[in-house]
Amino acid sequence: MPQIEIVEVRSRERLEQAFAIRRAVFVEEQGVDEALEIDGRDAEAQHLLALQDGDPVGTLRLRRVDRGRVAKIERVAVLPRARGAKVGQTLVEAALALSRAAGAQAAKLHAQTSVQDFYARLGFVAFGPEFSEDGIPHVAMQLSLSERAAWDGGGLR
Repeated sequence: MPQIEIVEVRSRERLEQAFAIRRAVFVEEQGVDEALEIDGRDAEAQHLLALQDGDPVGTLRLRRVDRGRVAKIERVAVLPRARGAKVGQTLVEAALALSRAAGAQAAKLHAQTSVQDFYARLGFVAFGPEFSEDGIPHVAMQLSLSERAAWDGGGLR
């Protein structure tokens, strides 16, 4: 099984790699307008990049809202060639660990309904009605961070 390493984006080069993955998944694969994908909130977010055997294959961004009490996980994207290798799971678990360490009490996200079960397996619970975001059906989901054990996946630097 390929090795997955999660790194925090700390350079322009890594940020461009994250944007390239988001562009490939959301804009090219799913048809989201690039003006909606690059929404002006990236500067206020923390970005994580998943490397599979050193190759960038996944990303997410993490924003802290509600005075830091809530971690908002956004723009989770994994390239098709890396799907099924636990890249998304490892990214989300790393984001949850960072959020807990920063004192967040809960995590929230907007899940595409097609991957709602993925987030449910990670402990997220859907709330509210289904809605359209960028023309794609979504559902809001949340997770209490005090109820889950700390992530022990290692590899975050």
